[in-house]
Amino acid sequence: MVFYRIEGIWKTYSLIRKLSSINGSDVSGTLLNHVMYNVEALPPLGKEYWWFLFFGQIEKNPVQLMLLIFRKYGKKMLFNNKEMVFRELGKNKFQAVTSGWVYDGEELRNLGDTNSVIEIQDKKIVSEISGQKMILSGGFPDYKLVVGDLINLRITRGNYLEDKNASGMFLPPFGMGWVDIFSDVDGVVLGKRFKGTTHLQKVVGVTIFGPFHWGRIVFQNGSSTSFFCLKTGRNSKTYFRKSLSFHDIENNRIIRFNNPKLKILKRKDGWTIEGKDSNKTLRIVLESYATKRYVMKGGGSQVYIECAVIPKEFNLKTKDRMISLDDLGKGVGTFEDAYW
Repeated sequence: MVFYRIEGIWKTYSLIRKLSSINGSDVSGTLLNHVMYNVEALPPLGKEYWWFLFFGQIEKNPVQLMLLIFRKYGKKMLFNNKEMVFRELGKNKFQAVTSGWVYDGEELRNLGDTNSVIEIQDKKIVSEISGQKMILSGGFPDYKLVVGDLINLRITRGNYLEDKNASGMFLPPFGMGWVDIFSDVDGVVLGKRFKGTTHLQKVVGVTIFGPFHWGRIVFQNGSSTSFFCLKTGRNSKTYFRKSLSFHDIENNRIIRFNNPKLKILKRKDGWTIEGKDSNKTLRIVLESYATKRYVMKGGGSQVYIECAVIPKEFNLKTKDRMISLDDLGKGVGTFEDAYW
């Protein structure tokens, strides 16, 4: 038994190393499916997340939803002040946390926090949230997500410059690896038609919790921008891992910032993001219209504040182009503020 656990942990580290070595879109559908539909052996400080984000683009008001499956090394923790137990129940079956919310265009509707049993079958994750069965099924690029009679979504390949990604950081004995899938989505959420884009993500890591910012905004013309930074503290302006990019769908071009000078500032009603490198500058002003707070305590503490946002200002300048919000149309997205 000890041998098999050590072998499993070694495979977890090997996976993190492999994802870190890719750090881009050159990832196969086979590897994406393996990561999405696998339960990793977790050493101390080990964590595993599935994030499912959906951005609606047909309503006058922004609509979006987020679902989370989370497990970590250890026997239990407090999640939003509710005790959650972590147990392995057999091969590809475990007890962990499920949580979620929907912003329906008028208000944020909490789907609750559940200490659910999760079972991973062949290209299928079966779990439960607040009494509703939650199932993600399929393989890249086509998936289906059903949450009881609340949510029924069909996920299909869209017109994206990058529709998949694998990334990671590896500094033994610490590391994190993750895969991202960007797709179109169509279906029903809370009895209403939902059509837009989706971001499916699976993360596995062996590390302490830490402060960071992450965001992704999708615009009406299909372009998108994303950014990420690790911080040395909650209020620190020192970032030691940074990324900033813009996917210009109309010109079929990805604009990446090389080691950007990044500044992220809290505003009364949202956030301002500014970045530049040797020949590019970007400024985004985000207005938050709904927030959801996740508080984790036990074996380390972490707070995640999920902000549903719309861009009120966007200006990108390169040596040969200037792009503003007028060129892109309305946008919708998520900004994540995480700290110890």
